[in-house]
Order: sequence, then C-alpha cells, then structure tokens
Amino acid sequence: MSGSHSLRLAWRSLRRTPAFTISAVLTLVIGIGASVAIFAVVNGVLLRPLPYGNPDRLVGIWHALPGVSIDKGNQTSGTYFTYKRLAQSIENIGLSQQGAVNVAAPGGDGEPQRLASAWITSTLIPTLQVSPLLGRNITEEEDRPNGPDVVVISEPLWRSHFGADSGVIGRVLEVSGRARSIVGVMPARFRYPTADTRLWLPMQLDPNAAFAGGFNYDGIARLKPGGSLESAQRDFASVLPRLAELFPNMAPGVTTQMLLDQAKPSPVITSMREDVTASISRALWMVAAAAGLVLLVACANVANLILVRADSRQRELAVREALGAGRARILTYFLSESAVLAGLSGVLGMALAWFAIRSLVIVGPANIPRLAELRIDATTVAFAIIISIVAAAITSGIPALRVGRSSLSGALREGGRAGTGRSQQRLRAAMVSVQIALALVVLASSGLLLRTFQSLNAVRPGFDGANVATFWLSLPRARYAGDSAVARFWTSLTDRVATLPGVRSAGLTSRLPLLPYGMNQNPFYAEGDVSAETKIPPLQIYAATDGGYFGAMGIPVLAGRTFDRIGVQRMDEAIISQRTAEHFFKDATGRAAIGKRFRTLLGGPWQTEVGVVGSVRDTSLAAPPTPAVCAPVAMNPDTLYGQGQRTMALVIRTSTDPGALRSPVHAVIRELDPTLPTFEVQQMRDVMRESMAQLSFLIVMLGAAAVVTLLLGAIGLYGVMAYVVTLRTRELGLRVALGATPRSVARMMTGQGLTLTAAGIVGGMVLFAVVSRFLSAFLYGVSPGDIVSLLGASLLLTAVAALASWLPARRASGVDPATTLRSE
Repeated sequence: MSGSHSLRLAWRSLRRTPAFTISAVLTLVIGIGASVAIFAVVNGVLLRPLPYGNPDRLVGIWHALPGVSIDKGNQTSGTYFTYKRLAQSIENIGLSQQGAVNVAAPGGDGEPQRLASAWITSTLIPTLQVSPLLGRNITEEEDRPNGPDVVVISEPLWRSHFGADSGVIGRVLEVSGRARSIVGVMPARFRYPTADTRLWLPMQLDPNAAFAGGFNYDGIARLKPGGSLESAQRDFASVLPRLAELFPNMAPGVTTQMLLDQAKPSPVITSMREDVTASISRALWMVAAAAGLVLLVACANVANLILVRADSRQRELAVREALGAGRARILTYFLSESAVLAGLSGVLGMALAWFAIRSLVIVGPANIPRLAELRIDATTVAFAIIISIVAAAITSGIPALRVGRSSLSGALREGGRAGTGRSQQRLRAAMVSVQIALALVVLASSGLLLRTFQSLNAVRPGFDGANVATFWLSLPRARYAGDSAVARFWTSLTDRVATLPGVRSAGLTSRLPLLPYGMNQNPFYAEGDVSAETKIPPLQIYAATDGGYFGAMGIPVLAGRTFDRIGVQRMDEAIISQRTAEHFFKDATGRAAIGKRFRTLLGGPWQTEVGVVGSVRDTSLAAPPTPAVCAPVAMNPDTLYGQGQRTMALVIRTSTDPGALRSPVHAVIRELDPTLPTFEVQQMRDVMRESMAQLSFLIVMLGAAAVVTLLLGAIGLYGVMAYVVTLRTRELGLRVALGATPRSVARMMTGQGLTLTAAGIVGGMVLFAVVSRFLSAFLYGVSPGDIVSLLGASLLLTAVAALASWLPARRASGVDPATTLRSE
C-alpha cells in the first residue's frame, strides 16, 4: 500500500468519525499553536542573530565597582578614550547615551514632538557595521567639542517627516531649538539602542578633557577575529590602571587614583546578545517550558483518544488481519491517521501562532527587547513541521505499540469486547495521571506568580499614586539659556496649573519613581564623617524638585520643611530621604539631620538639610526603599546634577479623574511656549502597573497554559472514565442486579477517577519541587515552595477531576441490569 493511498484511507476513516477528529485536531492545534508561537518569540528575541555585521564579535563593555556596590556600571569618557587607544583585543569601540529631544516639524507646522534619540560617538555605527540607507555616518570632526551641528535620522522618521524624499541629505531639522543638518538615514532594521530611537546625534566628547567624567555611557566593542571574552577581559583589566595616567582627575576634588583605590573598578565584558536579552531571557524560557508542557498534555490527551479508538476497533482490525492484511499494513494505516491529524493540526496551529505573534507585537510589554522583529520566518515554519512530526509520533507511538503487541485474533473470540484488559486500563490511567501531574506544575507555578503579584500590589511604595497625573517637558538651551529663564517658565507653569479646576496640588521633579528617566547617583559626603576621607560613601539618587512635589506625590514630610517657591529657592538647601537620614545620622525621625551639611564632591560646596521626607521605592516595588537627596530646581548649571532641571516632570494631584486634565494642561503649556512638546503623559497608577509588566506577562502566559492543561487534563480524565463505563456496562449491570445501589456504583467509579488524580498530584508535587526553583527570580513575598499555591492547585485539580469523574459515574449508576443482560 503506497503512502498516499494510506493517507487517503486514513482521511476517509477520520471523516466518518467527526467527533473524534474534531476533538483530536482542536487539542493538537492548541498544543502546536502555543509551541510555535512561543518558539517564534524565543527565536526572534533570544536565538536569531542581532541585526549587525558579524554580531558574534560584538561585546558590551561594563565595570564592576564593588567599592560602591555597583555590579554593572557604565563607561566614562576617560575609560572610553583609554580603551580606544590602548586595548589590543578589539577592532573598535563606541559609546551611546539614550535620551529624547524636541523635534519641530519641517516649516514649523504641526505640533512639536518629543522623539527618542541617542548621543553616539562617531565610532559607534562603524563598530556595529551597519551602513546608512542614505548619506553617511557622523564623522570624527563632527564628534569633537563644538563640532558642526549634524544629525542622523531613522528610516521611519525619514518617511513620516520627509515623505521618503531621496534629497533629504543636507536638509535642516530643528532639534531642541537648534538647526541641525541631516547627514544620514539609517535603515529600519537599525534599532540601536532601542527600537523607538529616531535620531542619532554626535556625543562630542573631548579626548583632552580635564576630567575622566562619570560612569554615564553605554559601551560596545567589536572583538578582533578569533578573540574571546576571556582574552578581552584580561586585556581591558591590564589597560584600566592607565586611566590615572591619561586622566589624572575624575571630577573636581576626586583624583582618578582615588577612584581606582576606593571603588576598585574592574572591566566586565559580556556578549552583546546577553546584554540585549538578559532582562527577559529567563521569563521567556519559563514560558517556553510552559508551552512545552501544554504540548505534552495535548499529545497525551490525543494519544489516549487514539488508544481508546484503537481498542474499540480491535474487532475490525482482527477481521482485516484474518482477511490477509499484514500487521505492518495495519500499523501503517493506523499511523497514517495520526499523520493526517498532526498535519492538519500543524497548519491550523501555524495560523493560530501567526495571530498570537501579531497580537503580542501590538499589545506586548514594551520591555521585551526586539519585540518589533518578531515574525513567522522559515526557521519557525521548520520548527512547526518538526513539532507536527513529533506530535504525530507521540500520539501514534503508544497506541501503535499497543496494537502491535496485542492479539487481534483474541478480539474475535471475545466478541468485540476489547480494551477491558488490565494492561489497556493501566496504560490509559498512566497517561491521564501524567496529564494531571503536568497540569499541577503549571497551576502551582501560576499560583506562585499570582501570590507575588498580590504581594507587590500590597507594597507601600512611599507615595500615593492615586489621582496623580504626570507630564514631562524639556526646555532647550537655545531658548532658555540661563537659570532665570528656566525658573520663570517653571514658576509660571506650576502657578497656572495649580489654578485649574480639579487640581489639588502641583509640583516638579527631575526624577519620578519606577521610571528610567532622570536617574542620577552621586556620593553623599556628610560633614564630620571622617570615613569619607578614605572611602567613597554610599551613592544616593539625586533629583531636582520644587516644594510642591512632595505634596503632589503624597510623600510625607517627617521633619523640617520643603523648599520655597522656585523663584526664591536657595541653591545651598537640600531635602533628604528617611533612609539617608538613618544611615548618616542614625535617626529615623529625621530631626537629627535638620541643619546638618553635606556635599557631593570632596572640596565641593556645602548644602544644608532643611527637611527629611519619607523614602520611596524608586527602582522597583520589589526593591527596598531608596536613599535619595532632593535639590532645588534653580541650581547652577555647572553642578553635576544641574542638567536635570531642564527636563522635568510636572506632577499633579487631582480631586477628579486625572485623565480629564490632559487637555487643560496642554493648553497652559501651549500658551507659555507653543514649541514645547509634552511626553510620557501618564498616571502614576499606570506607572505602577507597567513596572510589573514582565510579571504580568508571565502570569498571563502561564495562566493561559494552566487553564489549557487543566481543561485538557479534565477532558482526558472524563474520556477515560466515560470509555471505562462503556466497556464495563455488563459488569456494572451485574453489580446492580446483585444488590449494589446506584449511589455505590457512582461512588466506586468516581473513586477510581480520583485515585488517578491523586497519583497525578503526587507526581506533580515531585516535579514542581524541581521546577519551582527556576521561578525564584520572579517571586516577591512568597517562597518557591509556597504551600498555599501548591495546596490551592491541588484542590482545584481535585475538584475538576471529581466533576470529570462524576459525570460518567452518574451515567453508570443508571445502568438497567435487565437491559444489559438481554443485550448480552
């Protein structure tokens, strides 16, 4: 019998049993579709080469600074020039710094925009080996201090703002109030450092600067052919001490040798792929494992269906064998049915995966790297074909072996009552128990994440995010040259916004908790702390605020006072957090800190602490409250943290829906300066929710897997129990005829189903003890062996299994013994 003939016979046979065919196909579509979709994500994010030239030779350049408790610090301008000049293991090295700029539309028409941008060295794009679509890269001359004002734009910006005009090179774009000449257009596939970056501007670092600067820049390098991470690590470690020779001072009052001795920096070389995917890789592999479990449960379910179908057809198969069909031909025919089911399911599963991928790209968490690159490619199609073949092998393998070992002639002697043997029942029962065990693992894992989500929602972040709206703005130096102009704008803005209907309070800050913008860390040299002479003190998060910010954010003032109005703020005043007061002044009330002084640099100006406020969880809800220092908005621009005063968040607490204030606030801003765009306009409750986006993604994915495995496990148990009832109709009729009550029959059959469930739960607990350890990185406020999650999953499985067993058992209790015996 040819293969095509076998497939045609299998298709005709499946068409005659639509209930079985539809059930098997739908089950496999869920398993294959989920596996293909997750593979597409894992492949696109973790496995596919980065879209740069020879990406395997690209590495991230970081620093560990154990002396100040930093595991992964950035580059300084000094380390960049040191490595560029002296490192022998690399071909090139480049720096970048993420940011955003105000961009005016050509001709000054339309609303101004705030676009994601990056400041880069002229070496960055050559390091990545991506050629511009049009024009050229930034030159070394343009990357020098006071060099020409140029910009490289992205293909999406070129198309949206310039209509894909091929003559765009040389045209002028107004960026943060300055006219910049467009010198190049990068292709759409160039998404560095983020997918939404639209402009690249020259960083213009000075190789002859007096100071090595702060650790503010992301660094990447290209290894020489044949180079390794280990050799680069040794090379950079031997070069780093030369930093003190090339740049004797890090900052005013801080020598480079002092930093090397106290912070003890050491180079950390990582693959660029690891840098890009480290934040999401563990979560994606967990989701991939869950998808694999779903596929296994689906295959086990279909295998059980096929096994039941094979047992019920043993008389038919025996007749075929008696008429001359060999055992090999019977097995081929049998395997052909599984191939048809798997092939059809694979095609439909691909369609389901395509829909899932498109939905994820549109609504997926923004913190998934390379999300925009996801697609169904040739590799994904090949994976789908392989998975379909594997599914066909799994679903047909066990039934085929069972048929291959069974005595088909015995089915004729038994009069067609096949499938009642102990071996058949044990096999079907074992497969159901496996489904239950896998369902328990996914359910309990989902329970752990849900408990973590509840714990994070119960965290007191140190601020009250209810009814709080935020609007970010950035004042360009071209129009706001000095501090007085900046202070006048911020004063006018807060005064006018405070009078809007529904506004309870308004304030300004350069740093909002749980967001990446405005992060600025510096030491805190407390007056009288002699240890600071030999050791760099702990870093604090520094922010510029006005006096209204704390009331608008609901941050309590524990001691002292807040700042005066912006126009009369004293630049030598500061407000510190409770954590900072506890560490340096050993007083949780904050009263001991009032009137004390500190500075951010040895030899720098002193600032006096006029207030202590409650600490907030700045970086994550799962992280402890953060030590922080707040400085006045109207600071001198030559301080380390003075730059933050031009890019500020307007924080508004309302007595009504914060969303209703968007239009009135925009109207105020347009009246003050129509060229200023607002950006990242959102409510703090949304910020808190987005801070848990990765956890929410995991919960949704594992939750969906848990629901599917639970349903498939219940369906599998129901199918087995229903078939057992069918096969044991004669036995059950005899039991009733001999005096057994319908209730006892139903209880007996339900008990058998629960016994299978109990075996599955025990096996699932053992498996969960192994799997739960991999979830520990995502947990907060709950242990990997949380008994509540495990017990809850077990009880839910037991309840569902009891229902799935009771329904067939109820039918068994209604067996009429007289009818049964007459049929025999």
